[in-house]
Order: sequence, then structure tokens, then C-alpha cells
Amino acid sequence: MRHVLAVVDDVGEAADVSGIAEAVAEVLHADVQEVHLAVGSRTQDAATAALHELERAGTLLGVLAGDAPSWATSWRVVRRSTKPVILLPPSLKMPHKTISRVLLPLDGSPEAAAAVTETAELFTRTGVDLVVLHVFDENTVPRFWDQAAHARQAWEEEFLARHCAHPGVRLELRSGVAGEEVVNAAATEHVDLIALGWSQRVEEGRARTVRRTVAGADVPVMLIPVARCEGPSP
Repeated sequence: MRHVLAVVDDVGEAADVSGIAEAVAEVLHADVQEVHLAVGSRTQDAATAALHELERAGTLLGVLAGDAPSWATSWRVVRRSTKPVILLPPSLKMPHKTISRVLLPLDGSPEAAAAVTETAELFTRTGVDLVVLHVFDENTVPRFWDQAAHARQAWEEEFLARHCAHPGVRLELRSGVAGEEVVNAAATEHVDLIALGWSQRVEEGRARTVRRTVAGADVPVMLIPVARCEGPSP
């Protein structure tokens, strides 16, 4: 049996975690399994218990709270899990009962595209509206950006063909700081979920986009390990 794992270690967060797990499970055509961690357990023990459940056969992904009481446990889990994990950010607004639109930020690297390709395919195949976001900075903006519109259209088509060649996908282009623009785009596009491929490396200078997204977003954030290079199957 295939299921989405709802990891709860605090009574107050149970409804939000379970609600998001149910919404995602509906898209994946899976069941929800809840695991309640012992209140007051050590961070390492709680994370080990959650990872043990995540690695079981049939578990597609996990859902955890990312607010202050659960922060240390949740980040220990997402750094070690071989499967996607959805974090509920501290500023989470009222959880949506369905997942109908997903924001998929891509930095243009083959590794990031490979990590999310199965998940992207799953979302589009099940009728979810997928918005791909690419953020330029001052060093990556194409030279032709101020020229004819057809040049931009050609670039957009090539980007999607290389990194997310699924029917019905829409590309949103922005410039600025990636983490900030991901949060802004999630709000303006009214998405229900953000899906991010990441390296699971958190040393200084790494995971800046992931950190800013989780800290500032008001919708759940799915973190997909790049090394895994595959997402949950339908």
C-alpha cells in the first residue's frame, strides 16, 4: 500500500500536517498514515523515528511542521531523507483542502531538472496547474532581453523543452534574489504548494533559496533531494 506520511510531534500542529497530507495524497492516489512522535523526545531520537517511517516501502513522501517547536527535528529529517518531504512554513496560511496549482522553481541546471522531473510529470498528469519559475540575477539575464518579443518567446520555449517538457506547463520569468522571488511568485500566482529540488547541503553559502522560501512562504514547501533524481510515482 502506498501512503503519504504525516509526521506529528505536537497536538497543535496535527490538523495542519494531516490536512496537507490528505490534499497531497489525493493527487497521488494514496492513503495517509500518521506517525506521532513522543512529546519532549530528543531531536535526534524524533528525527530517527521519522526517517525510519519515511524509508519504509510504500511511503511516497512525508509532511512535517517547520515552525519553531518542530524546527530542529524537521530540518534534521529533510537533510537526510531520500524521499521528498513537505515542510509547513512558520507563516503558513489556512491550508488548502486541494492541490490545484504548484510552483516549480528551476535554476536551469540539469541536476535540479532531473530531481523534479517525475514529480512535475505527476502533477501535470493528474490535472494540477504547474507554473515553472526561473529567476535571473544581474549576471544571468540574456543579452537579448530588451529586444524583440520573439527572442524571449524562443528562449522560453527552449528552457521548457530542456528542463520541463510537459504539456500545459507555464513559464514565469523574474529577476532578483531567487528566494525572495519564489515567495513573491507563490503569492501572486496563488499556488497551493511550492516544489523545490535541493542538494540537502546546508553549510554556509548553500541552500539560500530553500531557507528563504521556507522562512517566507505562506504555503507548504516540498523539498525534493537532487541526488535522488526521482519523485513519487502515481
